[in-house]
Amino acid sequence: MDLADLEDVTSLADQLGYPSSTEEIRTRFMRIQRTQNYGLFVAKSNGGKVIGYVQINCEPETLLAGPRADVAALIVDANERGKGIGAALLRQAEHWAEQNKLPLIRIRSNIKRTDAHRFYQNKGYVINKSSHILTKSIA
Repeated sequence: MDLADLEDVTSLADQLGYPSSTEEIRTRFMRIQRTQNYGLFVAKSNGGKVIGYVQINCEPETLLAGPRADVAALIVDANERGKGIGAALLRQAEHWAEQNKLPLIRIRSNIKRTDAHRFYQNKGYVINKSSHILTKSIA
């Protein structure tokens, strides 16, 4: 992923349910793309349009768990699904985790995304826990 991809990435993030402006995405991209803890990969059409992307992060060790990789986002344009693009992006994320010596990949997926759950399970992932995410604005 590079700066020229961010307008298309913004549109895909909106499809995933995370609306942001291109400037907000650009600001975040500029912060995280400089570190080794993030992998950002895109799939492009023959015309150069970004039609999918994956973000994978290195999650640090805690008292309860060792270091692991976390797929923060994987999205393929709704018009391009079923063509193997998501599988290719997931393989790239897995390769990144392997290169970074992370022994486990975690994917969090909204309970209503049953198609995504089937996709991941078909790729060898298992559901091992369901939980709630609680948030509170403090700013």
